[in-house]
Amino acid sequence: MTWTWLVGAATLVSALLWLSAVGWAVVAHRPASVAAAGPTMELRPEPPALVEFLTGGWQAGRGAPRATLLDLAARGLLALEQTGPDPRHTLVRIRPAREEPAADLLPYEALVLARVTALASGGALPVGALARGTEDEDRGWWRAFGRAVAADARALGLARDRYPARLKAGLTLAAVLPAALAAVLFLSLAGPGGWFMSLGIVLVVWFLGSLLVSRLTGERETPAGVEACAHWLGVREWLARDESFPGLPPAAVTLWDRYLAYGAATGVARSALAVLPLGPRDERRAWSTYGGGWHEVRLRYAPAPARTLRPPRESVRLALRRIGSASIVLLLVAWWHAHPPTVIRLPVASIALLVAEVALLIGVLMGSRWLWTGRRPVIPLAAYVYGGLLAFVGFTGGLQASGEWAVPPQAVWAQLPPVLITGPALLGYLFLLATALLDLSRRAWSEGEVIRLRTGKGLHHLALDPGGRTAVTAWPVRPELYGALREGAVVRVLRGPVLGHVYEVVLVTPSPQGELFPAGFSQDEHADDHADGETDGDADGLTAENGPPWGEDTRPPTPWAGVAALFARGDPKEFLPLAEAARILRTELREAEYSPHLGIRTYDTADGEAFLLLQTASRALGRRLLATHKRRATPVGAGAADEAYLRGRRMVLRRGDHVLMLQLPFDSDHSVLPALAEAAARRMVSPSP
Repeated sequence: MTWTWLVGAATLVSALLWLSAVGWAVVAHRPASVAAAGPTMELRPEPPALVEFLTGGWQAGRGAPRATLLDLAARGLLALEQTGPDPRHTLVRIRPAREEPAADLLPYEALVLARVTALASGGALPVGALARGTEDEDRGWWRAFGRAVAADARALGLARDRYPARLKAGLTLAAVLPAALAAVLFLSLAGPGGWFMSLGIVLVVWFLGSLLVSRLTGERETPAGVEACAHWLGVREWLARDESFPGLPPAAVTLWDRYLAYGAATGVARSALAVLPLGPRDERRAWSTYGGGWHEVRLRYAPAPARTLRPPRESVRLALRRIGSASIVLLLVAWWHAHPPTVIRLPVASIALLVAEVALLIGVLMGSRWLWTGRRPVIPLAAYVYGGLLAFVGFTGGLQASGEWAVPPQAVWAQLPPVLITGPALLGYLFLLATALLDLSRRAWSEGEVIRLRTGKGLHHLALDPGGRTAVTAWPVRPELYGALREGAVVRVLRGPVLGHVYEVVLVTPSPQGELFPAGFSQDEHADDHADGETDGDADGLTAENGPPWGEDTRPPTPWAGVAALFARGDPKEFLPLAEAARILRTELREAEYSPHLGIRTYDTADGEAFLLLQTASRALGRRLLATHKRRATPVGAGAADEAYLRGRRMVLRRGDHVLMLQLPFDSDHSVLPALAEAAARRMVSPSP
């Protein structure tokens, strides 16, 4: 007992000492407070996001992207125009660079500019439309922005690691002592047979300590950073002396130039910060350009019961089965009521044996139905209640030892449970049958812009703006339809008016919006890649050198070059060139829109009508594209293709790792699809693994 108490005390003391060392490291290495150097109007070369980082305790705050947007407007890359008396009625216009090329943008400045250009339609958007994406998606974007700002601060010598690598290594090594003492304590309590578990305790305790040390991240000041921070605090004092400055709208950047951006970075320009909603979107409002011009649309989300998500044909089959089962039960009750028995001779003389036989029979039927259909039985539940009530009446009415039962008047109440259970169920399934048949007969197509895609709690909602609406309802859709959609795309939706089931979604025009949140970027494991504080300038492909230069459409270089390379799809015209498609279709075509992130290219007719849509993908994305489009399709031959499927005006084929989807308009000749697919299959050669 003395040895155990000694080891326990040593374990407790060592754990407390180690935790005290961690606490000392947190307190001793926190950023120092900096005093202002005095009011000044002189500006240093640091950009506003970096100023917000320095004056905000050596970490980027939520005002940094908004200050960067104002700075881009002051530098001529954007224009902010107030169109009404309310500052919220401000329009953001994208214009070619005047004072500097886009290649000179810092990674976090490119992130903000890419966010604006990705959302713009016709080179403009209202400030209310700057909010985009769910909280998870925006969290990933924000962490990338913060890492890029911290990397820039380190590169300029204004910040350094808050916790040196030697300190973290020492704390990790010191965690071995309390872990080893904890294992010895367990071994002294469990005896010699507990040595294997004690080894596991060592690893678990040491792992928990290492995990705690790995969470020690952040930045702190350097002498150069202290000097810069003191200067910018002086600029904040100078700006705060102007009483009108806190109420300036974003459009005032035309008069105040970069001073408004630095005022937002230091927290003085509060009105300008409040008007720019860079962050997660409002799930109850969305912005649309369908029908011409930006306009705000209010959203409501329709509930998603099983009858809406389930195809109506399955609802018809389900309703017919349940109606038949319920009708049998009600017919038996009606026969009992029409021919009430007075004496019943039971097959056994023992009530216990009778109950056991009935329960066994119902259990077998119940289990058989469950195994066959995979669904919980409803009607056998009524049989359970009915049989149990009959047994109760048998006890109280007096079952004779001979097996004859004189049915008492109370037995009439035994007809009530099956009626109360089965009657409402029958009415409900009759209603389901009627609504499913109406939904199948009255389904109709509607066209509009996808203004909201929302996923949460296992549900997928699609909001479609048909134009001329101030409020729309977001419909629940099946996951296989949701996966290929993007906000901003124009689609045609086949939907039933009664149950609200979405049968099919057909892409009309790909989304013009850029890829703000690439696939997989917002996942937690990616967002925490640099949780240990190592935020070098090349992380996540955010350096200006990694991004492509601007093209003729003055779009900025994408900040996601590293991530987008993982999801590259290729250009579909490599498989089906324009000249080849025009020859097979016997019509004049021209190249139209191309979405590289989606792998979609459109060939238009001479009058500008979309005629042939191509989409390609490879490897995992290709398998997903193939699985999405081959459902309920007919297998066909397509020359050298490994497999091909045809359904209506759409055909999808695979050769090796490449998948290609072809789609023609509704009023075209769909018989040419196999010829197009055969021509494309000859060029679909998989890359070497």
